[in-house]
Amino acid sequence: MIAKSKKTSPVQRAAAVVIFAVLAGVGLTDAYPAPPPFNFGTPVNLGPNINSSSDDGASRISADGLSLYFNSDRPGGYGYYDLYVAARENADEEWGPPANLGPMVNSPSLEVTPCISADGLELYFTSNRTGGYGLSDLWVTRRATLSDVWGPPVNLGPTVNSSSPDYYPNVSSDGLSLYFASTRPGGYGSTDLWVA
Repeated sequence: MIAKSKKTSPVQRAAAVVIFAVLAGVGLTDAYPAPPPFNFGTPVNLGPNINSSSDDGASRISADGLSLYFNSDRPGGYGYYDLYVAARENADEEWGPPANLGPMVNSPSLEVTPCISADGLELYFTSNRTGGYGLSDLWVTRRATLSDVWGPPVNLGPTVNSSSPDYYPNVSSDGLSLYFASTRPGGYGSTDLWVA
């Protein structure tokens, strides 16, 4: 068990949680190490209301469990891959039909790997749109309230982004740390996990 191992440092435990979150495709706002024996239920396809015949993936669920963000290359988008959200009234209901986040968030380029903040007011994602520093950069769009529309995306800048691909943002539940993957120089492998 990661959380109670006396031989594992806090940094190693945090890294294990981040690796789990990245591999599982969930945000740090809702990813917690499952206690052994990892009693997840049998996977159930979310069905045709969410899934299409296109590539639908990189899903993230909001902290309240009522919004499901994901990327898709389904027809009718604004670019190569777009960001979508599906909603439900409570955790016992089926997801409603997904809505494209629109041309304010999506561009003619690629928008993928959304990560919603715990308060639901910031959406981090990866894009190769113009105005970046590398092959793909990390961006954030904000809104004042949960009922407001998303504002214009802002590049996280050269302190976070590099000339290499930076992707798969995961914001901590307190909003103070941003974990992400990058192929930038200075790592230990072809792709490493970083925190800002």
